[in-house]
Amino acid sequence: MIQSIELDSGARIILESVDNTDVASIGLWQLSGSRDEGDSEAGYTHFLEHMLFKGTARRNAYQIAQEVERVGGYLNAFTEKEVTCFYCTLPGEHLDLAMDVLTDMYFSSLLEEQELHKEKAVIVNEIKTIEDNPEEKGQQIYLEGLWNRHPLSRKITGEVHHVEAIDKQRLLDFYKRHYLPVTTVITASGKIDPDRLRTLLSDYFATNGGRQVPAARKFPASQVRWQAVPDKFEQVHLYTGTSYPSSTEIGEYYQDLVFNTLFGESMSSRLFQRLREDRGLCYSVSSFRTYFTDVSLWTIYANTVPSLLPNLVEAINEELARLHEDPPSEQEIADAKSQLKGNMILAREDMENRMKRLFRQYHLTHGVVEYGTSLELLEAVGRREILSIIEKRIQPDHFNLLAYGSRKLKRLPRNAYSF
Repeated sequence: MIQSIELDSGARIILESVDNTDVASIGLWQLSGSRDEGDSEAGYTHFLEHMLFKGTARRNAYQIAQEVERVGGYLNAFTEKEVTCFYCTLPGEHLDLAMDVLTDMYFSSLLEEQELHKEKAVIVNEIKTIEDNPEEKGQQIYLEGLWNRHPLSRKITGEVHHVEAIDKQRLLDFYKRHYLPVTTVITASGKIDPDRLRTLLSDYFATNGGRQVPAARKFPASQVRWQAVPDKFEQVHLYTGTSYPSSTEIGEYYQDLVFNTLFGESMSSRLFQRLREDRGLCYSVSSFRTYFTDVSLWTIYANTVPSLLPNLVEAINEELARLHEDPPSEQEIADAKSQLKGNMILAREDMENRMKRLFRQYHLTHGVVEYGTSLELLEAVGRREILSIIEKRIQPDHFNLLAYGSRKLKRLPRNAYSF
């Protein structure tokens, strides 16, 4: 059973005790990401994520890693545009250890000058690695074209000059402003004692910090742009998609899931079968969803050689048109739902996946549903809902397109869809 509790300090706990496992996974979710940085703070959120592994008054960097790894567990973290997560997965009997290490890092990092300078070099290398990855670099340019200068279009890492300019005092001030109980959600799944965990978390989150509320976020105004951006690579990486306001209705999440699955999220989807299998126009092709609290993005991605780009763009235009002319059948929808049910069964066996699911649902819909309810919501998706998505979102004048990567890329084969 899923339990959700708000502590007196403002921290939110979402717990899911699972009987048939010996594994526990727990995550501390800080409710700010790169979009919440000020203009002079670019890269701070991601840099701070790295620094929280570098030592506290009680543990140095080695001890933080070693205490968890010696019992077979692992620690990790990631920064996104709206959240930062620190998590630990380990045998459930050591959950107290996971909580002690995570909260020590989360609230008591020293941000030592020596470690700060070393980590700058690490993150500069990370940024340069992304520059050498055309798929990641292309997606960044695509977002910049869609949400020009909005915080959601920023690099999560910041630029090299942002990282090099970070100083300890300003980073410490940023840390103390953001890492508070009121801006934290804790999720845990697996072999846990809910009463024991609630008691531990009440102690750890009782007195750390104040009750500062995060600043309001500005909705991104999207623009329609078709771009061709040549670079040093051989292939063309194509991104095309549309953005729209996010919904907090959990039923709409499952409708999106079914639509994307049947159109482009698997090898049996319309997009893969037509563009890759039937016509051989690309190596990779898929569609994917990106959710934020206020705006969502639906994107088609493919890569190909420059000579096939005109045919690829035309084929995507045809598939988008076919959604209107030959919309998904009842059988396509049933097959997509069956595939998703199987995916959900497999995902239930992974405690880390379940822990992250708790947060994702809460963050986007302000609530979390049990597995059985998820199946009911999925089963409730019908052809009417899929046709409504097509009618509202698949409109030619709403789509951006970026062709990126090849040094042979001169121009786009067309400047708008015609479906």
